[in-house]
Amino acid sequence: MAGKEAGLKWRVAYVFAYPLFRWVFGVREVGKENVPLEGPVIIASNHRSAWDPPVLGFAAYPREVHFIAKRELFNPVLGPIIRFMNAHPIDRSAGARGALLTALNLLKDGRAILIFPEGTRNRTDRPLLPLRRGILWLSYRPEIKERVKVVPAWICGRVGDFKVAFGRPISPKEVEEGEFLEHLSERMLELREKIKGGRADGTGSLKGS
Repeated sequence: MAGKEAGLKWRVAYVFAYPLFRWVFGVREVGKENVPLEGPVIIASNHRSAWDPPVLGFAAYPREVHFIAKRELFNPVLGPIIRFMNAHPIDRSAGARGALLTALNLLKDGRAILIFPEGTRNRTDRPLLPLRRGILWLSYRPEIKERVKVVPAWICGRVGDFKVAFGRPISPKEVEEGEFLEHLSERMLELREKIKGGRADGTGSLKGS
């Protein structure tokens, strides 16, 4: 059934990717038990690096994650790889609305998607840019509002030392729409502080926090 934990393709990909992501990229994650194994899920993360999507997808395993990507990335070399890894193309002309509609269709089908609610890669000294309203529109769509879970996430580091934290899911139906973006932002920044104060060791705990 759509939306359940990793299918065969995702499990096989994880096995082959494990040495690269765990030992070369140095990915360590905490809180993956907070990512529901079924039903529509939005993983909402900060965004600093082009490596963020694959690292977050790896860290969220066994939940299978889907991504939205610019059609220009789907060239003859990279295209088959990212399509295999659940990337869904959108035309540049479609803009944010095209990405949101693609994401909505995936969520209606009970899948998990990754969204960067800052709307762009953060190249500033600020830990988090103001969250854009796209994720608000998506989370409160009547088609999914009663079922969707929004999982705050934080990623930091570089190749050789990536750390990822997933927080407790947020149910939009339990949060006032006008308070949602502030609430999500606070939860994401809390995860940042946990990573700064400790060490994500990949066992589901933060040492030294």
